[in-house]
Amino acid sequence: MFRKTTALILALAFLLGPSIFAGVKGEYKIFSGTLSCLGCDLKKAVGAHAQCSIYGHTHALKLDDGRYISFMENDNSADLIKGEKWHGKKVKVHGVYLTQANLLDVESFEVEGKSYGWCEKHKRMDQCHVKMFQE
Repeated sequence: MFRKTTALILALAFLLGPSIFAGVKGEYKIFSGTLSCLGCDLKKAVGAHAQCSIYGHTHALKLDDGRYISFMENDNSADLIKGEKWHGKKVKVHGVYLTQANLLDVESFEVEGKSYGWCEKHKRMDQCHVKMFQE
């Protein structure tokens, strides 16, 4: 029985998986807001069961209208998600916005007057791309 159920679930996931995300289309956008821990904010606002002290903070971009946009988890967004450097700071983030997932695949960002982009040499987001244009 367990094997039949597992096989059925896997078959449905295989068949329906592509159609679930077929409507998700990305569009290049720029968003400005404040880097804020989503869990902590929701815990304060609505009593969510966030346990950031145990599981760590997960930052998102809080827009001026109170909505949040989460970041696709990858090397480009790692510093933003951790939020250690820029918690509570105004940030402008450039990337591909996936509307149905309310998720931004970060390409670059600006914070405290500095611009950060992917550096192939250092394999991280830094200011190398800015230095190249200044030379």
